[in-house]
Amino acid sequence: MARYRSFLFADATVGEGFLILDARESHHLVRVFRAKVGATIEVLDGKGTRYLGTIEIANGKAVRVAVASVETMPAPQPRVTLLQSIPKGKAMDLILRMATEIGASVIQPVFTDQGEHGQPKMDKWQLTIIEACKQCGLSYVPELSEPCSLGDWLQATPTADGALRIVASLEEGSRPLLETLNAAGSLDEVIVAVGPAGDFSVAEYAQLRESGFKAVRLGANVLRTETAAAYILSVVDQAAR
Repeated sequence: MARYRSFLFADATVGEGFLILDARESHHLVRVFRAKVGATIEVLDGKGTRYLGTIEIANGKAVRVAVASVETMPAPQPRVTLLQSIPKGKAMDLILRMATEIGASVIQPVFTDQGEHGQPKMDKWQLTIIEACKQCGLSYVPELSEPCSLGDWLQATPTADGALRIVASLEEGSRPLLETLNAAGSLDEVIVAVGPAGDFSVAEYAQLRESGFKAVRLGANVLRTETAAAYILSVVDQAAR
């Protein structure tokens, strides 16, 4: 197992048998973690490729890695999309970390009636996702889509064959999550929708139903939005992969 793990940002350089990390990752390795020449390292590109090697030059602005081997990993299946109402406060950071660690392929933040409507922190959110990938050694960085309104997303994204759409729901008549997943059988894609602290509005639930979302129940208790996101993604990961 590699002692250190880094990410291959766009400013990095990849050559024949070596790579040079960007200034941010180099600083983190040398100044924060005190990485030395000869230390083993794993570098992820977030697109399925991981480079294994040793640190050749421990420069705080440009760490050079001698690459010993390159591995290409297949994309996880099924493709899991988290359609997440942007919550108020700092809960989105936790949701992004947990969704990444559990294995979401796409994270689509949406504006909803009772959610947050401020300016999205896309750069910060992207770094949060990458740090979670580094922590877990994930080969694929989830796609973080530009935020939009729930209605706009539903209108622009028709239901595809082989895809299951489910929404965590507090409405009466919601079926147990696992029962719904088992009934669906083999799937190419699962889209899970999670509402804000005040839940989706009646009108939003109607829109979701019209767009093919099945209402599912997450146990007997009312969960916080970040807990609900982790719960539904975890069960999907166990049942559908």
